Amino acid sequence: MKDRIDNLLRVEGITSSKFADEIGVQRSSISHILSGRNNPSLDLIQKILSRYRNINAEWLISGRGDMFKNSASEPVKVLTTVISEVPDIEPDLYSDKSSEKIDFSGAPESSKVIEEAEIKHIERILVFYSDKTFDEYFKK
Repeated sequence: MKDRIDNLLRVEGITSSKFADEIGVQRSSISHILSGRNNPSLDLIQKILSRYRNINAEWLISGRGDMFKNSASEPVKVLTTVISEVPDIEPDLYSDKSSEKIDFSGAPESSKVIEEAEIKHIERILVFYSDKTFDEYFKK
């Protein structure tokens, strides 16, 4: 299985560190799996499959079948069909649309003064530390 995970990293073009960050595991876990020290856990396999939804689970676990699910290519075929059915519409670049008039009578007047928003001032700042203590600073 380590070879398939390594293959996934090469295909995706990412490092083992980035891969670990993406699936939400410690970097050392991936390093130990790729070195052969540890085998992947069920939790790790589930995280890989949830992050990389196009990966075939049977391929990842047992090596049988294709690396990617076949259903991933189906939406591309449908999209290609839909795009080919859309007629080409040439934009009308030379018509004179300046004769259209827009009615601004219902628009609010721009000369109205916008009321100033209430200005907020900092009264105090709290700083919390990792040892469960804090400091409080007040404006002088």
